Amino acid sequence: MRRTLSLLSFLVLLGAGLNGRAVAADSTAIALDDFSYTDTSAEPADQSAAHERRLQAFMVALRRDIAADPRYRLAPSVQGGAAFKVIGGIQKTSTLVQWAKVAVIDVGARKVVMDKLYTFRGDNDESWERAEIFVSREIMGALAQPKAR
Repeated sequence: MRRTLSLLSFLVLLGAGLNGRAVAADSTAIALDDFSYTDTSAEPADQSAAHERRLQAFMVALRRDIAADPRYRLAPSVQGGAAFKVIGGIQKTSTLVQWAKVAVIDVGARKVVMDKLYTFRGDNDESWERAEIFVSREIMGALAQPKAR
């Protein structure tokens, strides 16, 4: 009985999605790999732990933003089946300047539908949060374009 309830609970959660909303049958699958991070600023202090933490928070927020839109659902890159793939990387070039390169690829058409380079100022939690919000809006805008559907 307990095993049946566990299986039933799992299936209900799977059908409802991780954030508790029903996954639309016609939602578009989006694969979103972790962005890379490179620090070429040559600053004397090692900030790699802070950068790793901020990059992880950036990726969690980006996935959350995309998954919150009922038109999209996140799909694992390794399994295939995604209609679009989002890739990117962030590079710190000086004490306060970072660059984010982001691309959205239409997997079926084998076509890049967005390829942009952004700069953001600051190297603290607030500047990373602002950058994620902006990049998230840009990605959602690219996915919503008729050419990307």
